[in-house]
Amino acid sequence: MKKYDFDQLIDRKNTFSFKWDNVTYGNRDVLPMPVADMDFPVADEILEALDKITNHQILGYSIVPDELRHEAQAKIARDYGWETELDWQVWIPGIVPGITAACAAFSSPNDGILTAVPVYHPFHLVAGWLGHPLHTFPMIEEAGRWTFDFGAFEEALKKGPKVFLFCNPHNPGGTVFTTEEIKRIKSLCHQYECMIISDEIHADLIIDPKVKHQTIQSEISFYATSKAYNTAGLGGAVAIIPDATIRSAFQKKSFGFFPMLSRHSIEVMLATYRMPSTWMETLLPYLRDNHAHLLTRMNQLPGIKMLALEATYLAWIEFDALKHGDLQKRLFEAGLHVLRGDQFLGGNFIRLNFACPRVSLDKAIDIIEKVVHEAR
Repeated sequence: MKKYDFDQLIDRKNTFSFKWDNVTYGNRDVLPMPVADMDFPVADEILEALDKITNHQILGYSIVPDELRHEAQAKIARDYGWETELDWQVWIPGIVPGITAACAAFSSPNDGILTAVPVYHPFHLVAGWLGHPLHTFPMIEEAGRWTFDFGAFEEALKKGPKVFLFCNPHNPGGTVFTTEEIKRIKSLCHQYECMIISDEIHADLIIDPKVKHQTIQSEISFYATSKAYNTAGLGGAVAIIPDATIRSAFQKKSFGFFPMLSRHSIEVMLATYRMPSTWMETLLPYLRDNHAHLLTRMNQLPGIKMLALEATYLAWIEFDALKHGDLQKRLFEAGLHVLRGDQFLGGNFIRLNFACPRVSLDKAIDIIEKVVHEAR
């Protein structure tokens, strides 16, 4: 079995990289760890799929082939335990536009959108994009993991939101919600007549091998292979919408806004569904080792706390603002770019992407340690 070399350093500068060619860096040497893509080479099967298109030499409009529909259906059944119908699928260019279309279809300025916080920023930004009220409730630490404050969740539901945006596995908290938690979420949303729209893009990136992703089987569930296979720049996702009326309303909101899927995204998604598990069997242990290394080092620092992730490659690190002030700003000035917790409505936290070669992670840790130990 081929072993991919995730220790190799691949220069991503001057490739129009949103992560590495950030205009705010100027000529400074900044190590970027904000954006959720990986600094790893993609699988050989993906490169072969792209070469196939290049060699063909024509880049016209494309249709979603039946084989892609069947492969997605099979994966959802095999890996997430949900037997779906092909008619439930709606193929879209990405999950964020999908969430926006869903909120436009099923929320309104009279009722609004509900999400837990902290959360992946488009979940709370979408309310402003659409001019709809935003309702939130907090996540809490319980038994060493982030979960919902279910009392606050119910109080928020009483305010009448018609849409609940659910991120599972959770970004940035790294939580894989349990079967019991999912039952409770569904029961409360049903009781208060609030539609669940779920983003399950991180479902394959399980850090804690003792947990298993449980799909919520919501009114609209979004899936994509782009995070797990490092193809985020190509786009492509599928919405599973069992109810025909809901499906039609969602599609009407997307007409004229969503482009057709490119042949590149179609062929690459097909490759990710069909390829052997070699790449993922190399990736997950590497991410788990990086996670364990980062977790140990962070929790040795004064005024710093990191809970173990159950999934994703995005560390959610808490800091004592009295000790460290604006830690994100201080790290940026020292040459490390991480995201500020406020971006996720998360207070005194930073989010750090550890899907990178170990030497890069060690460089980031060294910067954090230096800044933490410096007097403000």
